[in-house]
Amino acid sequence: MSKFIHTVESLELCDGGPPRSVGQLCSEIVNQNESICIVTSANPGEPIVELNKQINLKTVPSGAYSLFEILMLKNPFLVKALCELNKEGVIKLIHQHGIWSRFSHAVNRFSQSAEVQFILSPRGMLEPWALKNKKWKKSLAWHLYQKHDLQKTDAFHATARSEAESIRRLGFKQPIAVISNGIELPRLEPKTSNRGNTKPRIRTALFLSRINPKKGLPMLLDAWAQVAPADWRLVIAGNDDSGHLPLIIQKIKELELTDQIEIVGPLFNEEKEKAYLNADLFVLPSYSENFGIVVAEALSYRVPVLTTTGCPWRELQTHDCGWWVEPTLSGIKSGLEAALTTKQERLDEMGMRGRNLVEANYQWHGIAKKMNEFYKWVIDGGERPDFVV
Repeated sequence: MSKFIHTVESLELCDGGPPRSVGQLCSEIVNQNESICIVTSANPGEPIVELNKQINLKTVPSGAYSLFEILMLKNPFLVKALCELNKEGVIKLIHQHGIWSRFSHAVNRFSQSAEVQFILSPRGMLEPWALKNKKWKKSLAWHLYQKHDLQKTDAFHATARSEAESIRRLGFKQPIAVISNGIELPRLEPKTSNRGNTKPRIRTALFLSRINPKKGLPMLLDAWAQVAPADWRLVIAGNDDSGHLPLIIQKIKELELTDQIEIVGPLFNEEKEKAYLNADLFVLPSYSENFGIVVAEALSYRVPVLTTTGCPWRELQTHDCGWWVEPTLSGIKSGLEAALTTKQERLDEMGMRGRNLVEANYQWHGIAKKMNEFYKWVIDGGERPDFVV
């Protein structure tokens, strides 16, 4: 029986960073001889992230609820699954990833009724930009259940110091573990073998993320049109989220950028790896990210990164492996002007420093070790770990 339960509304590949980071974190925790169960909702036929086969995976329907259950914030399938897991009273802790949903609310209420320690990872959903997005809906949810749920949380997990500060600004005083996300470091050929002299004249800037208003793509397109790089192209990869893609396609046409920009849709596994290997620069113009796992991924492939101060990646400056600019048109434009005029030799040097940074600080083994230490401290007490604020 699993003593640690992770709950996350989706593990589907198309849902971006949280499914990948949760799946990889749990897979590494299992590798460190801890028993893990993941409870998630599922749509039939939708592919999910790859998981360690030793993980106990329980799925509940994502639909099939009555109007009454929806209006009353009920999630009976989820509650039933959690009750079954807790029959023998072995569950010591539940770690919920994400908020603002019937799913997260049901998990929080169950943990209170079962008197199980409850840790919450907001996954960027308490950041200032996120709170302003769909503000009226979140204001309603805040007063109906979300504020109460957060108050009843035993401890928080933040993926960056900036996310911990966002939690504190809302008045919550529980312990917060600041533990970053991680990545699986890819094996790469030596640089000369990887690119060598076969590199095409036209260089590639890559955007790879969900195509969502939060990601700042219209701002990137405006900046790209103003910089007008003759020897670069922009590849936009990712699934359409919130019906945002038609707006992006229309804007590309209006700015007359169809010859410079390619939209390739979502990329997974070998196709995603190929996109990173063919990129000379990675661009993530997001207004807000609690971590930005694609930044770490790009750096792991030796690709320098241009992103915004809405992402917690000051290390791009301090380690000289990219550009960290304001999430404004002028900020993105100045970053592009600097990046796209940088000689290839220096881009390669920056990429190598980025790879070294990820190798030193963002591999899952050390991150899972910290998370296990956090779990045991929440359950048993004792000396507070130095990463808990």
